[in-house]
Amino acid sequence: MTADSELLARWRSGDRAAGDELVGRHFRSVLRFFRAKLGDDVQDIVQRTFLNCIEASDRYDTTRPFRPFLFAIARHRLCDELRGRHRTPGFDPACSSLADAGATPSELAVRSEEARLLQRALGRLPLDQQIVLEMFYWEGMRGADIAEVLGVSPHTVRSRISRAQQAIRSEIERLADSPALSASTNDGLEIWAQRVGEAIDRPRES
Repeated sequence: MTADSELLARWRSGDRAAGDELVGRHFRSVLRFFRAKLGDDVQDIVQRTFLNCIEASDRYDTTRPFRPFLFAIARHRLCDELRGRHRTPGFDPACSSLADAGATPSELAVRSEEARLLQRALGRLPLDQQIVLEMFYWEGMRGADIAEVLGVSPHTVRSRISRAQQAIRSEIERLADSPALSASTNDGLEIWAQRVGEAIDRPRES
């Protein structure tokens, strides 16, 4: 299989087929990233994110995986969107949440109270903590990859993951309608995180 880095280089040189292949590999993940925060109408911002990859490709370190580079661009694109469309010019992903910005994620088509509770809790964390958890649970990223997405030192990532996990558990406890729901959500956090990601992937019925 052709490496992402080679496809990006060929796309930058004008090979549209290479660009289509690269986008096809990562489209679903990027779509989920934005739908989880902005709702279903995100096709334009997804397309702009991939175009930004071409514009920034001279800064891409080909010795590193492509996905962290791509999600770092998606994060910047998202912050710009929240500051603009949602009229929150002071939005700071380190301390501001989607709820602060008035953003509305895709509605989950799930029956489980745990998944719905987890989605609500995610939207009330500082955005960067939400992104840490999504990269960890949905994208399987660790260490230096998450650091690249956030634009921070790799030495800080382990503590950031730990703090994000503590924060989501506390938010779940705060929002839960009952101790039993809080316990079942926190006890199965990894499972429910996967369920939320899968539900966001599914198109809503019209």
